[in-house]
Amino acid sequence: MSVNDSTFKETLWVGGLRDADGGREIEHNLTQVDGVRNVQVVLDEGTITVDYDPAVISGDYLRRTLNSLGYSPYVRY
Repeated sequence: MSVNDSTFKETLWVGGLRDADGGREIEHNLTQVDGVRNVQVVLDEGTITVDYDPAVISGDYLRRTLNSLGYSPYVRY
């Protein structure tokens, strides 16, 4: 879902997201990535929503980053 010309919003289900510590780990790591504007973790749903600039970073890179942290991301349609 596009937010505006330079920001894309993607929501992912994240397997392995069990507690607030995991949510903070995801927020901390993804907000350090160039092009990421906002990260919202919803523990009750097991989802994260990332606003990012697709000219700087790809959704695939974000999913690989989550995978490298030990989480299993799935695109939410």
